[in-house]
Amino acid sequence: MRETVGKDETLDILCNEKLKIIQKKNGYRFSIDAFLLAAFVTLKKHERLLDIGSGCGIIPIYIAKKGFINDMTGVELQKDLFETAQKNRTINGCESHVRFINADIRSLTKDLKRTPFHVAVSNPPYTKMFSGRTPPQRSRYLARYEEALDLNSLTSAASSLLMKKGRFFVIYPARRAGELICEAQAQNLALKRLRFVHPRKDEKANLVLAEFLKGGGIGATVEKPLYVYEAGTNSEEVRSYYSFKD
Repeated sequence: MRETVGKDETLDILCNEKLKIIQKKNGYRFSIDAFLLAAFVTLKKHERLLDIGSGCGIIPIYIAKKGFINDMTGVELQKDLFETAQKNRTINGCESHVRFINADIRSLTKDLKRTPFHVAVSNPPYTKMFSGRTPPQRSRYLARYEEALDLNSLTSAASSLLMKKGRFFVIYPARRAGELICEAQAQNLALKRLRFVHPRKDEKANLVLAEFLKGGGIGATVEKPLYVYEAGTNSEEVRSYYSFKD
């Protein structure tokens, strides 16, 4: 089908031309974090997935274009990002199994928990309020700062909306890994898998990928580090995230 892209939008064609993503020229735009998280997620054929803070819909649409036909729901607070996600859903042919809801996840918990999810994912805002440089656009501000979704609210929502033994996948700053694990544990989410993300081999980790199990017991696996760049370009592993197999 023909893609209609507004004057204030861009169209990125990725992953062997199998993934098409519309984004606003100004305002929040997804980063490599979304691909790192999407590649970290494990999903079985029957499992229903919830994406908290879906943005332009990149994570569920990426997973769908990898061949998964699971029922996936993305919740996005910002109306303009929600509308962009709806466009991306259409141009990628995911209407049958991917849907988006324009709402605050904190107000949806009661309704969504009637049919709990097997898997929840989130690439959340993770800059504390009143710290760092404030972006001029409201869209970028809400996507970056914890005003509308702090860590406690995020882990609470994930735990409430997961079925027993459901899994929660998240990407977060490495410097806040301890805080993430403590908040998750307080919400009955036990750490099961952890992977630190380094820009390069000789640099400290700046991100962490984590998988939690609702109602899980003690014991977690720390996986080998993920290096994003090598020899001035994306590492071989990261390049594989942008190359879907036929």
